[in-house]
Amino acid sequence: MRIDEVDLGTGIGAWFTGRDPDAADPPLGRAGNLSHRRPHRPEDLAAARAEVGAVTGTRPADWHLMQQVHGARVAEVTAATPAGAELRGFDGVVTAEPARPLVVLAADCVPVLFAGAGVVGVAHAGRLGVVGGVVPAVLAALGDLGAAPSDLTVAVGPAIGPCCYEVPAAMRAEVAAQHPVAAARTTWGTPALDLPGAVVAVLEAAEVADVRRSSVCTSCHSEWFSHRRDPDSGRHAGLVVRRGEATDVDAATVAVAATEAS
Repeated sequence: MRIDEVDLGTGIGAWFTGRDPDAADPPLGRAGNLSHRRPHRPEDLAAARAEVGAVTGTRPADWHLMQQVHGARVAEVTAATPAGAELRGFDGVVTAEPARPLVVLAADCVPVLFAGAGVVGVAHAGRLGVVGGVVPAVLAALGDLGAAPSDLTVAVGPAIGPCCYEVPAAMRAEVAAQHPVAAARTTWGTPALDLPGAVVAVLEAAEVADVRRSSVCTSCHSEWFSHRRDPDSGRHAGLVVRRGEATDVDAATVAVAATEAS
């Protein structure tokens, strides 16, 4: 499967995963799916997560995923949070703890990874999350941990682009009233939204030091999961972690942990 490393600074590990379009797919879903909800195939999920764990040097059993609800609530992972705990009802997570991998799943929505001095965070920014302010909410939570936007490096990951994200004209107008840069047209000339563009604009308005936007449209490219193109195929991930001794594990340990997590 595809696992792309992103440079977010010293002491930070960050990646966006994808799928291998040439791999043999299981009977349900697509190879490389990292979501246990859609579709649910425990053995394939364990194998895919183990592969990501081996590349990233993290234990899938330690990953902090979210039960994403297209909102703007942000959770904080602290020393008291059990390793690997799923954060339910959140679309953003931050932490100042080392060796606590934060994971966001997506398949057209915008996965966002944040890193600063001693902090990391993730956001799941779909249309409702962008309108609801999930990105500013994560910035505020990181600020509470002592990281100003001017100290952050942020990666805006693969997401559906304005070329393909067709929406009704009224919906485009509603979003554009808050985020003018989001107003767009598809390649076939119909109303569309540019959610990655809106996320970048929010980050730049907040004076984030370094914003890195992926040019990939998930609907256009089969190396990524896309709900618009194939709604039952699964989800790819964005993962970010502050490095620590607990993240330095061998592949065999990672594989065992991934199997236990499934």
